[in-house]
Amino acid sequence: MAFTRGKYGIEHNRRQDDEKSHGLRWLLALLGILLVASFILARLFRQQPPARIDAESRPPAPAVEPPRETVRATAASPGAPTAPAPRPPVATPQPSPAHVKPEPPDPKATRDAAKLLDSARQRPAAERVLLERLAKAERQGETVIAIDTIKRLCDSPAVADLHPRLWERLGQLNMQLLFSDRSSPWTARVTVKRGDSRDRLARDNRTTGAALERLNPKTNWARIRPGDVVRVLQYPRAVLVIHKRLGFADLSLRGGFFHRYSFTGGARAAAGVYPITSEPGKTARACLRALGVTFSQKDRADLEMFLAPESSVNVSDQ
Repeated sequence: MAFTRGKYGIEHNRRQDDEKSHGLRWLLALLGILLVASFILARLFRQQPPARIDAESRPPAPAVEPPRETVRATAASPGAPTAPAPRPPVATPQPSPAHVKPEPPDPKATRDAAKLLDSARQRPAAERVLLERLAKAERQGETVIAIDTIKRLCDSPAVADLHPRLWERLGQLNMQLLFSDRSSPWTARVTVKRGDSRDRLARDNRTTGAALERLNPKTNWARIRPGDVVRVLQYPRAVLVIHKRLGFADLSLRGGFFHRYSFTGGARAAAGVYPITSEPGKTARACLRALGVTFSQKDRADLEMFLAPESSVNVSDQ
């Protein structure tokens, strides 16, 4: 377009070449916009990673079973080349947390189990199987299996003549399990907190400092720090039942039989329940002395370790 002097002054003159050039500019601008947009889209798609298909999440392909006629024909033709059978995937063995190295067998316990097995031939089939299982567990040092087997045998009236020996052996195995590195139904692992000590942990878990020391033989109690993990005898609720006439005492932990002890004396002990406290004259040592029962030095140390405050001693006339 242009401005020229006309008849009536300065007039606007529309030129054809200006119109063509104006349309060309719009076309070039549109092409430029399209190129920029395509460039941006290409960059965006290039930066986006392709979708991955995890081999574990991909649905397995359905197995196609060949026709039976084809299988028979392949098996019948001796000259036909046989395709190698696919090798099954080798599973990596995972360590089992429940697997624990067996304890070394006790020679005396092995001999006793062999004696029990000698009498198994005259027993019913169910008890005979249990006695064979017990003998095998004793030979292999499988404490947990032996404990479970003895409990089943003690529930059977068919082996009532063996019950005293079985209860005695059960107590020995329970002690062996308690003070081993295995987990047991009477212990727990606790984390030491700020301000904890041996006596405080014992008081909080209703046990004794002697039990904590025996459960943690490598722990220096003067240097324990927050974050340390120790084993405790957790809420054992120990009860010692003294059978005056039978001459033995049964210790129960958490409501179940744990160990059997032999004693002498106790004739003057009156039947009843004697609570154990931390007061002078009512501790486990003082209570047993007052009842007139005498245990071996080792058994007395065990009982004083288990009979914490809030435990009790029950005297029976049996």
